[in-house]
Amino acid sequence: MQNVGEELKLKDEKIKNLECEIERLKDLFLLLKREKYGSKSERAETIEDQLLFNEIEQESLSAPEEKQTITYTRKKGRGQKKLFPDEFEREEIIIDLPENEKTCPHDGTKLKEIGFDRSEKLKSYPARHIVSIIMTKKYACPCCELHLAQAKTHSILPGTIATPEILSFIIFSKFFQSLPLYRLEELYKLYGVELKRGTMARWLIQVSEKLIPIWNVLEEKAIESEYMSIDATYVQVLKEKGRSPEQKSFMWVRGSPERGIVLFDYDPSGGGAVAKKLVTGFKGALQADAHRGYHAIERKEILLLGCMMHARRRFHKAWLLGKKKPGIASEALRAIQFLYDKEEEYKLKRLTPSERKEKRDQEVGPSFLELKKWCGWQLEKVPRQSPTANALNYFINEYTELTAFLKNGRYEMDNGWVERQIKRFAIGRKNWMFSDTVDGAKGSSVLYSLTLTAKLNGKDPFKAMTEILTKLPHAKTIDDYEKLTEILLSPVNPLSCLKKEGALIH
Repeated sequence: MQNVGEELKLKDEKIKNLECEIERLKDLFLLLKREKYGSKSERAETIEDQLLFNEIEQESLSAPEEKQTITYTRKKGRGQKKLFPDEFEREEIIIDLPENEKTCPHDGTKLKEIGFDRSEKLKSYPARHIVSIIMTKKYACPCCELHLAQAKTHSILPGTIATPEILSFIIFSKFFQSLPLYRLEELYKLYGVELKRGTMARWLIQVSEKLIPIWNVLEEKAIESEYMSIDATYVQVLKEKGRSPEQKSFMWVRGSPERGIVLFDYDPSGGGAVAKKLVTGFKGALQADAHRGYHAIERKEILLLGCMMHARRRFHKAWLLGKKKPGIASEALRAIQFLYDKEEEYKLKRLTPSERKEKRDQEVGPSFLELKKWCGWQLEKVPRQSPTANALNYFINEYTELTAFLKNGRYEMDNGWVERQIKRFAIGRKNWMFSDTVDGAKGSSVLYSLTLTAKLNGKDPFKAMTEILTKLPHAKTIDDYEKLTEILLSPVNPLSCLKKEGALIH
């Protein structure tokens, strides 16, 4: 009987362990499902937040209406907002009453015009196509008829029908609007133009090779900036020597947040050797996540800045797996949110880097130190292998890098700037899935770099690329390429701690 009892006890323990494992796997499944389909926000709601589903209604009832008295009382209207840019073409359409309605129905008096209501609406048309007929004049000597001369053409892709405008449209569509080439092929077919995706792909690779000198100038400016961000994401290349189509390669992204320069680099590897190569010659602060590959970077002349977003994500994951219940993870998220709220406050006040450093020393720095102490205390209360322990250990182990941004008001608390640039590439990757060849991947890296750099500097990528491709055949010297690079860039304000995010910052 004793043996039977022991066997039952062991079975009960086994069942209990299996039930715990099932619950753990269920939580993991729900987490993965949320990451794929759910909201990407990492902010943890408080208990009050979770209950206030009717927040809008309550706020509208509790907030007093702002009023303005004219001859009667009404809600104060919002200021007139300018809807469309001045450079847009405008047409006036006058809508009038029929003549038989221009008399008073009461006494038959002719109505007097007293004014009009004005509104603006937007018309958009499909792409406009123009066929350029190139007439290259020829000359001959009328006396001897031996000397012949002909005007030279300066085509970006000689021997093709491509113009700067069509190339810029393809670049803009694929690398800014994330449209795959097969959709562009279908679009042109609707207009009666047979333009195969293979032809467009060849054009893009050929153009990207001609744009490498401009890419090199951008790289030099980023290296000289003394503050860069770096990250990597995967890309699949089908035809790569020595590698199967299923193997993932990497698109590395680095750049200068202050100058608004973003550079994409293709490489089969995502290891530290690549990171070390990409920062060759750089001196200053480099912002990255805690990937072990970055530890291969020489630290003598480089200050490695951590990423608070990665610390927050670990606590957010622990909070989700804990079924969003109050606890250590939610408390950590609340403390981290305080830090982000402070950073947002500094940006809204448009502090200079020196002013931001002073504020951080007073408010953010001490809060980081308190959070580190708190994490150490909480670590003793949780199981070693739990997601909460993982988050606590990450914050403690990476504390030096996570707080390195406090040394200078130029630096950011996280690596969000470069992650937002990667997002544009990731959206495109969902549409085109993979690169066919290495040349295609390398060409894409150049074109993504120029297009997104233009966008970061508040420039129209289509107009900027059209101007560059029109002038590119005439470029011969480094000064020529420097001038072309300036088309993509806008002035830098050294007294601003705001980073370039797509609009002009003064």
